Amino acid sequence: MKPFIRTGLIASAIAFLLTAGAALYTWNALPAVGEVPVHWGPDGRADQFAAKSEAWIYLAILPGSILFISLILALVPLIDPRKQNIETGRRAYLATWIATLFVLVLVQGGISVSMLKSGADAEPSSMAVRLIIAACAALFIVIGNYLPKTRPSFMFGIRTPWTLSSDTAWEKTHRFAGPLFMLAGGLGLLGAFVFSGIWLALQLSVLVISVALASVVYSYFAWRGASDRDAGTGLTI
Repeated sequence: MKPFIRTGLIASAIAFLLTAGAALYTWNALPAVGEVPVHWGPDGRADQFAAKSEAWIYLAILPGSILFISLILALVPLIDPRKQNIETGRRAYLATWIATLFVLVLVQGGISVSMLKSGADAEPSSMAVRLIIAACAALFIVIGNYLPKTRPSFMFGIRTPWTLSSDTAWEKTHRFAGPLFMLAGGLGLLGAFVFSGIWLALQLSVLVISVALASVVYSYFAWRGASDRDAGTGLTI
């Protein structure tokens, strides 16, 4: 097993234990009768409730997600046709892996705290929502920092028909997108503590989608000017 995959799996095991432990503690602490909050709006007010017998489903989502995501991330470097490029860019791969786990652990913590402290008549607080959005914004800062260091692969990075058919287009696109994702993450981090209501929930998504679309468009023009855009074997079957 590659050392960076082993490190990612160790981090995944820690993240799973933290989220599963938080889920188990929260479920045991919930009242046996009545309904408990399982979903909250941008203002922190609970808007969906369930009985304790159903609440475990919501608490189990993130531990299950960590297991699934970690399995995929561990397999990708083994099955990608350009696996050597993932190995070369392993720092970017591992940093993204661990940062994603951190966000999921924080989300589980926010859910557990909110589930235990909020109720239909409880004073709403948007702080948990703000912290989760801030963590997601920080994730995009990390991704943006490492994007220029990635190498062409079919399962990691900005994969368009043009970046996958030209190493030059890949490199130019990721150098272009990296700072933009960092900017989007920085603005989203600021917005997490400035905006309220629906814009608190939407602002980071709008920024990231805009950057992603700009990167896709740029990849086409980078490919148009690439010297290796027509590289191929010329063989027919």
